[in-house]
Amino acid sequence: MAVFSWARASTLDVTLRMRADQRIYFISDLHLGDGGRSDSFLGKDRELLALLERVRNEDAHLVIVGDFIDFHQAWSMSRVLKAHGRVFGELSRHAASHGVTYIWGNHDYDINLFRELLRFDVCSTLLIGDDILVQHGYQFDPHIGTNLEGTHIATMVHHLVERIFHTWIRLPLEAFYNKATRLALGLFYVCASLTEAAARLGRRLGAREPLEGLRLFFRYWALNQMGDPGMLIAGVKAALPELPYRFIVAGHSHMPGLVEVAPGRTYVNTGSWTFGAAQYALWDGSRFSVHDWISGKTYGDAAYLPAVRGELDEATIFEWWRENHLGWLRFRAGEEGRWRWSPPVAPARGPR
Repeated sequence: MAVFSWARASTLDVTLRMRADQRIYFISDLHLGDGGRSDSFLGKDRELLALLERVRNEDAHLVIVGDFIDFHQAWSMSRVLKAHGRVFGELSRHAASHGVTYIWGNHDYDINLFRELLRFDVCSTLLIGDDILVQHGYQFDPHIGTNLEGTHIATMVHHLVERIFHTWIRLPLEAFYNKATRLALGLFYVCASLTEAAARLGRRLGAREPLEGLRLFFRYWALNQMGDPGMLIAGVKAALPELPYRFIVAGHSHMPGLVEVAPGRTYVNTGSWTFGAAQYALWDGSRFSVHDWISGKTYGDAAYLPAVRGELDEATIFEWWRENHLGWLRFRAGEEGRWRWSPPVAPARGPR
C-alpha cells in the first residue's frame, strides 16, 4: 500500500449513517503539517491527545470533519508522520478499538491513508439519526463546490509563498496584521478596482456580464474578512430549508459557532485547530454546543448574525475599504482592534 501519493484529487461520494442517541465529538481542519514554521497546527499535539482521551473516557464517538492533514504545506506524508507521530499512533489505535468517522475534505488526497493506515471509516456525507447532516462544507463554497482539483494549485502556491517569506498571508486582519497580509490586501484592492473599471467599460460596449467571474472572486475573498469565510452562509441558508434535516454540521470556514438560519434549522460549524484555536462541537444526544478545548470558550451565533441577517448580501471590498483603510496600508482591524461595516443603503426612488 502506498502510504501517500499525490493522486489526482477527486470528490468522494460515500454516505454513512450513525445513531443519534450517543455522545459525539466533532473536530475538523486540523491541517497537520511538517512541524516547521509554516505548520499552522502549531504543535498542539498534547492538547489533541487530551481531547482524544476524553472521548475515550466518555465512551463517545469521534468524527473528524475533513482537512486533517495539510499535504500542501508538508509536501510529503513522511514529514507529517515524523512531526506528529504520536497523534497518528493514538488515533489509529482509537479507530481500531472505538472507531473514528472521517469526512472527506477539500485538502484531502489519498483515501488509502485514512482507510488502511489510520483505519478510519471514510465518507463524504454522514447522517446522524434523522435530523443531522454532516459534510466538510466545501459543498456550500461557491469558489470550490465539486471542483476540488482546480483549487489545489492555488493552495500549493499560497503555502509556498508563506514558506519562502516566513510569514502568514491570511485573513482576517485582526488575527494576521502583518506587512505581508496588508500588502496582499492592498494588491487585491487594486486588482478589484481595475476589474470593476474594465467591467464598466465592457457594459458600455455591450458585453454581457463582463468579467463577472472575477468580480465574484473578489467578493468571495472580501467576505473572508467581513465575517462569512468561504461564503458558506448563503449556501447553507439556501440548502437547509429544502433538506429533511434540522442541523447541518460543517467545518471548512474555520469559524466556529452555531446559528439558526431558518425556523427550526441550525447550522453548526466546528471551527479549526489552526494557529491558537482548538475548537470542537459536541452532540450530547439531544443538543449541540461548540467550544474551544484550550480556553474553554463557548461559541454561539454572534459571529454569524450579520451574514444570516443579510447585512453582507451586497458587501464588496470597496465599501469595506472606504470604512476601514486608514492610509498607507493601515487598517482599523490592526490599529484599533476592530473593523467597521455599514450595509450599503439602496438609493431612494423618486416619485413615479
